[in-house]
Amino acid sequence: MNARYLSGFEIDMSEVKEHYMKRETVSGKLRSFLTSGQVKSFAELAVGKSDPYGNFSASHHEYPLAQRILEKNSHDAIFGLGQQLADQALMVRDVPKVIYRARLPYLKIGVGSEIACLLQPDRFWVGNTRTIWSHLLVKHNGDKSRANEALELYRDKDRNSEMDYQIWSDIYSRMKGALGCIGDVSGTWAEEQKITPGGMKYLWIDAVCSVLYDKHHK
Repeated sequence: MNARYLSGFEIDMSEVKEHYMKRETVSGKLRSFLTSGQVKSFAELAVGKSDPYGNFSASHHEYPLAQRILEKNSHDAIFGLGQQLADQALMVRDVPKVIYRARLPYLKIGVGSEIACLLQPDRFWVGNTRTIWSHLLVKHNGDKSRANEALELYRDKDRNSEMDYQIWSDIYSRMKGALGCIGDVSGTWAEEQKITPGGMKYLWIDAVCSVLYDKHHK
């Protein structure tokens, strides 16, 4: 994947750094709540209810997804999913499987992968609309129109849950290369703008994707 295709998509890296710092703080809190067994605090932060930076996939959804998740699932169930996603033996390919097998209403791969990223930010990435659009932008060599069209196919409402899971699981597993490319390019942008990149790999890349999406999508 050639980084030159992103040359026309530069963003304000101070905005990225500000976003990253908030996410880094939330990541620390979430991991602390998990290890100390604070079930309610963990569940509410994990789905973005107590802090929108706890889960952008839920808090920036077209409808109040965090509230729906908490209405349909117990705090214990969300905490249990967190314990599985924090397992150091978990592999990238297993993240969608763990989320799917938990069978938690409204808590799908977007929200679940974000929990995984916040718990293990150097190993797992976020698979939500913002990161997938950024992945597609790289995949289509910086062609924003094609990235937008492809994203709409992934957001097709006329699918059953099994098909939707397979589609999102597949793209999640294929995102590493494009996200790595975005990470490399963001390093150049940060150096040019005299910004020190965040140390947690996929939280930093997620912050880049979020700002990239806000500025250049549509």
